[in-house]
Amino acid sequence: MTDLLPWQRIRNWLRTNAPRTFEQISAPEDAIGRWRLAGAPDLYPTMFTPLSAREAVREQARLRHDVYPELDRDPAGTMSSAFLKEFVPIAASGTGDYLFVDGRPGPESGCVREWCRDDGNLGSTLWQSVHDMLADVAHSLETGEPALRGHVEAARARFARVAVYVPEVRDGLLSWQSVRD
Repeated sequence: MTDLLPWQRIRNWLRTNAPRTFEQISAPEDAIGRWRLAGAPDLYPTMFTPLSAREAVREQARLRHDVYPELDRDPAGTMSSAFLKEFVPIAASGTGDYLFVDGRPGPESGCVREWCRDDGNLGSTLWQSVHDMLADVAHSLETGEPALRGHVEAARARFARVAVYVPEVRDGLLSWQSVRD
């Protein structure tokens, strides 16, 4: 068992196994924790690139929608058709979709969900926390096992089917391949 934090394990894995992805990390020298992964293309399933702290603030301001303040009272982990002030984008797809942390109060506060440009936040929680997301990605990279297994279990409880993703490296670049679980 390693004493490294998940983001450190990810960086080490990228440096060794996906050097072209590693070279694209654009995090400033003073970045800490998960922000040290900013710019790594397609780092999170399904092809999300981590944002820097500055990019996250900019995107949050751009996406935020204050028209429906009553939605702010819904608990974390629930659906929303508006990008709320409590949503903090942490990764972008480049096509208008985002991974975000849901900062609303409630049992799922801090969970990671997906914001779709066309549908909003209509899916279920992907990870219970950023730490869980990073640990899941690190485990998947290190073992080749699928990421998002916890999401699959939650979907099964609702009688839904979702894909899991396995890492693949081609020409030094990381990508994720969808597989049914």
